[in-house]
Amino acid sequence: MRIAAVSLLAMASQACLPVEEPKISPASQTTVTVDQRIELMGVIQYLSGYFLVSYLDSQYKRDAASFFAACSSHAAVTKFAKLSASGFDFNNVPEAFISLSEPPELHPRFPLGDSVIASAGGAESLADFWASARDFAQDCRFDEFYASHQPEYEQMVARSRPTVLASMSSLIAYLGTPLGSTKVILGPLLHDGGFATRIDNEGGQTAAIAFIGPNAITAGSVDFGEAARLQPLVAHEFAHTVINPLTANYGSQVAATAENFEPLREAMRREGYSTWDQVINESIIRSITSRLTAADRGEKAANAEIAEDVRRGFVYVPALVDALRRYEGSRDVNANIEDFYPNLLNIFKQSSAGLLAPVTTNGT
Repeated sequence: MRIAAVSLLAMASQACLPVEEPKISPASQTTVTVDQRIELMGVIQYLSGYFLVSYLDSQYKRDAASFFAACSSHAAVTKFAKLSASGFDFNNVPEAFISLSEPPELHPRFPLGDSVIASAGGAESLADFWASARDFAQDCRFDEFYASHQPEYEQMVARSRPTVLASMSSLIAYLGTPLGSTKVILGPLLHDGGFATRIDNEGGQTAAIAFIGPNAITAGSVDFGEAARLQPLVAHEFAHTVINPLTANYGSQVAATAENFEPLREAMRREGYSTWDQVINESIIRSITSRLTAADRGEKAANAEIAEDVRRGFVYVPALVDALRRYEGSRDVNANIEDFYPNLLNIFKQSSAGLLAPVTTNGT
């Protein structure tokens, strides 16, 4: 997942490092970058026909299709197609790739979670895929491709960085919780959305990472969106790194309300959520981002987000938003979202069937 070239030697020497801006935000400690590992991942996914690749007909995608045309049947591509069909998908893939060193070496830098390894069919299966990915990086001259697009990567970072930092500042203030080292990785081949993970790197430090895909093409180049799109998306992904661990800490309380998942199961399956704790996390985080939208763009914009969430089956969001309004008015006793979290969890004691009935009746 990195770079080199013959006539591109100067660019290749720079490409050995991620494309990122200096760390100048003391509050968020956030960097914005394009990462070679994620780009290598994106190319392999694209060639395999993976369903979460960007739908945009960008020049970047056409460049990738042309450059890697001879590698469409490479072992790495066919292996990924098989693995992704068996569960090596969604956040499991970027989480696995980011655990490696730069290409072409792709050596493990720190342990992966058991669930990620299992999604790839086990440690042996994953090691076999990494071997084929190393071969792909070398056989298909990935370094040259990445190096040749350095100016475009730099433009992506420059356009997105101010909005990312504004989003992080608002989120940290709202949660009342420092996030420490955070990184946003822009992936021009990623889907219109994002993933997030929290890792313990080889230095023993914890870092939160969000992987964000584009949603538009501007002047021929992929665009990660104006503030109205990018700001809540970044906040959403990083909020997962705070809310998910809190939910895990309240396992018995979560289990006590699990019966409320059944009426929502089909709607949540369509959204990609198969467990009750995932629904709780997603509902709380969507409610938080709606409150950030209200502060940034007004209650009308926030209400539009809430209505869309309810339409998609996140029926607890309105009650969660009301609870968060109480949180906002009680920061003297609730210094951070962790202090207030039990109040949010109590919302899920309400019957989801009762909340779902008006949605079904209205035909939304």
